[in-house]
Amino acid sequence: MSTQPRLAGPGTSGSHPALLSRRVHDLAITIITGALALLVALAITIATPNPNPALIFGLLVGAIAVVALIASTRYELTLTLVALYIGLLDGPIKLLSASQYASAIRDVLIFAIVISMVARMGVKGERLTMPPLSGWVVLFVCAVLVEALNPGTSGILKVLGGFRQQLEWIPFFFFGYLLMRSKRNFRRLFLILGVIALANGLVGAYQSRLSPSALGSWGPGYNARINGSNGVSGRTYSSEGVARPRPPALGSDSGFGGAIGVLALPGLLALLSIQRIRRRRWATVLLLAGALLGVATAASRSSIVIAVVALLSYALLSMLAGLKVGRPLLAMLAVAVVAVGVGAVLISADGSGIFARQETLSNASAESGETATKVDHFTQLPKDIAGAPFGVGLGTGGSAGGFGGKQKVQIEGGSASKEGALNLVVLETGALGLFLWVGLTISVILLVLKRLRFVQDVELRTYLVAVFAAFLAFTADGFAGPTLAVSPAGTFLWFAPGIAAYWLAGRGFTDQRSIALATAR
Repeated sequence: MSTQPRLAGPGTSGSHPALLSRRVHDLAITIITGALALLVALAITIATPNPNPALIFGLLVGAIAVVALIASTRYELTLTLVALYIGLLDGPIKLLSASQYASAIRDVLIFAIVISMVARMGVKGERLTMPPLSGWVVLFVCAVLVEALNPGTSGILKVLGGFRQQLEWIPFFFFGYLLMRSKRNFRRLFLILGVIALANGLVGAYQSRLSPSALGSWGPGYNARINGSNGVSGRTYSSEGVARPRPPALGSDSGFGGAIGVLALPGLLALLSIQRIRRRRWATVLLLAGALLGVATAASRSSIVIAVVALLSYALLSMLAGLKVGRPLLAMLAVAVVAVGVGAVLISADGSGIFARQETLSNASAESGETATKVDHFTQLPKDIAGAPFGVGLGTGGSAGGFGGKQKVQIEGGSASKEGALNLVVLETGALGLFLWVGLTISVILLVLKRLRFVQDVELRTYLVAVFAAFLAFTADGFAGPTLAVSPAGTFLWFAPGIAAYWLAGRGFTDQRSIALATAR
């Protein structure tokens, strides 16, 4: 019997039948999905008496993007595209259109990736294995779903708004677990965040030089944000008798550029600590300057505070992880030098009034015009838990508060705080939801404190320090702002636990332990 492998005939082009079958299957899915998308777009066009060419073009482009996301198996690339959309396009599209439905675009893109992952697992017959820490996540999802039955949830629109607000970023936990498994992906993540931060910093700096009316003329959404609407105060402040806008940068509300800058800072510090090629360092310093520019021009006291928390967390975690102190200190010194340079340029261009809001950190009252300070949101938490242990219903606060109609929320006859992330979780998911979210957060922090120093690869350890420094900063910000309901804070607060699940509680950690044992022998 001959053991020589059989040569493929000309009709098979040298491909295995199983591979051909899979390619045909993927092509069929792509064609069918594309045809359905085109049919939907055509139906909308026919049903619209006066079709909007820009809307039709946007629908076609969106349909093609969804098809591409579903068909692609390069999840690092597709998730990069989603991150770029959220960081660069999501805000302008919503503010230029002033449409609530524009917010759904990012959800469609996110769940296109989810559908692609799940569908391919089903086709391949792979066994679904839940990551470590996923018990907290699954139970939190269940707590949110049960709230649809809460008598305080008034209508299907409130249900949908509440689901979106609380569950929108959940897939990023699994993205972090599945995709962040190499040092190369960490480097790419930090560079992508740096580029987004630089773009937001430049746009925010330009917007800070405009008058409120000039920035409001960009579109109906910008006008509503800057000048205020529907009982919401405008995003402006006064310095030396001159009104100034609080720039949204490339986000949908003020402070977005600062939040993106804070998110990018620790990762760029990690790259500065690791990189040895001079030209790469200069590129990283440029991105670092953009991140600091975003923080400086956001006109947000919270951005300054959480930036400091992020830098302190980076320094403390570096020492805890056993990293050499010299490199983190040099990186911190680089941040200080760049910050001074950025500040000097801004003052020379726009005057010292650009930092007027940041000069009053000791009087950081709620930026929405309420009389309670940001600290009061946290001190009111026990009252909210005692007065509404099962929550008051979905869609009662945050970005979903106006979806499906506004409703006044009171607990035991008094007003309820909806500003802090923990307060919003209590209102919409009750004490159970708060317990689950805090439990997940504490679990991640304990894993970082106990296991981070056991990661053998120094470069990888440095990258993990950067990730969890940003996580701690946004966790601290949650005591004063609705971080879980907004990007980029909510996105990263779910993404980082997924990274911890792999590198500190899952296969990544066991592989590192095996390397350590082999080295010890």
